[in-house]
Amino acid sequence: MRNFKIFLWIFAVLLIQTVILAQVRLFGAIPSLVLVYAVCVMILENEFKNAVTVSIICAAAMGALGGRGFVLTTLFYVYAAILIFSLRDKPAYMGNLPKALFWTFLTSFAAELMYYAAVRFTLNADVIFSDALPTALFNTAMALAVYPLLKITMYKEEKKKRLLIV
Repeated sequence: MRNFKIFLWIFAVLLIQTVILAQVRLFGAIPSLVLVYAVCVMILENEFKNAVTVSIICAAAMGALGGRGFVLTTLFYVYAAILIFSLRDKPAYMGNLPKALFWTFLTSFAAELMYYAAVRFTLNADVIFSDALPTALFNTAMALAVYPLLKITMYKEEKKKRLLIV
C-alpha cells in the first residue's frame, strides 16, 4: 500500500509539474514541485534506500520531461538526497517543517545556479536575483503546502495504544 501511495504521489506531482507549472512563469522563474516533493520525502522518510529511490525517480522524470540535462539533474537530486538525509536530524530541537523549508530553499537556489552555470559557463548577479532567488522562494512557498499534505497522507504517525495496568 505504501509503494502505491508513493507511486500516486509521484504521478500527481509530475502531472501538476508538466501540465500546470511548466507554463507558469512567476517573475521569470518556473517553480519545481518535483524538487519540493523530493526534499519533503527526504526529510520525512526513515529508510535511506526509499529516500534515494524516490529522488532518483523524480530526477529521471525531471531530466526526461523537464527539458534539462538528464545526467546533471539526476546527479543533483541524488547528491541532494544523500546530503539532506544525512543532515536531516540536525539540529534535533527543531521540527521537520522548518527543516523542509530550509532545505527546499537551499536546494532550489543551488539547482538554478548550478544549471545556469553548467549551461552558460558563467554566473552573474542578474541570474541570482532574476531566476535563482524567485525560484527558491516560490518552491519554499509550495513546500508549505506539500509538506503537511505528505505528512498526513503518507507519513502519519501511528497512535500508540496505552495499556492500563490496574
